Amino acid sequence: MPGADFQLIRSLGLKPTVKRVMLYHQGCFAGGTVLRIVKDLAKNNASARVLVVCSDITISTFRGPSEDDMACLVGQAIFGDGAAAVVIGADDHKL
Repeated sequence: MPGADFQLIRSLGLKPTVKRVMLYHQGCFAGGTVLRIVKDLAKNNASARVLVVCSDITISTFRGPSEDDMACLVGQAIFGDGAAAVVIGADDHKL
């Protein structure tokens, strides 16, 4: 099933055969997990460059304001949408 990873690869003009690992529903925990996975990938493939893309979309929990549900408003204010990307490689002498 094509997901966001497929759309990203297509948008970047990469081949569909590019290997990818998807982590879903991990929230803040995904950042550390993906860095551990990328470290292993980069160290085991010295000339490889690994693109890491993280995005967090909380629209599924979004609700309209309610004076009776202050916890919901605080949660929406603290946990917002965000995205980041980085390219990681283990062999920095061949940049």
